[in-house]
Amino acid sequence: MKTIFKSALTILLGIIFSGSIIVAQEQTQSNQFLTEAQKTMLKNDLQKRKEIREAFKATLTQDQKNMLTDPRMVKADRIKAFRASLTDQQVNMIKARQQEIKATKGQFRSTLSDQQKMQFKKMAANKGKMNRATYKRAIWRHRFGGI
Repeated sequence: MKTIFKSALTILLGIIFSGSIIVAQEQTQSNQFLTEAQKTMLKNDLQKRKEIREAFKATLTQDQKNMLTDPRMVKADRIKAFRASLTDQQVNMIKARQQEIKATKGQFRSTLSDQQKMQFKKMAANKGKMNRATYKRAIWRHRFGGI
């Protein structure tokens, strides 16, 4: 009985491992099918997001920083308290950042060919499958004793 269980577990782990390798290969391939202009656009966008994030962090007061790390509060309560403490300037920075991200996504999407769009859809579907598989493994572990 234990041998059968161990064999089944080994096969299951092998399938999961090979699935994650396939997804990793597809993610690596996603960078290979982008044009240099698209890669540059993504790099510039990432750099800009980092700069905006740092500028926002620089506006935080010490009390706001403490709210985010207060271990006495539940995460949801910390977030509510933090949001309530934001100044108008900080709220405007967040809204501007969201609008800029939306515009950049639109610009990037307009540069994609039909083949690239299909590739991204495949990658998203595979990611969803992997997330479902992870969820199913977590349930399985919970039900059968965390093996």
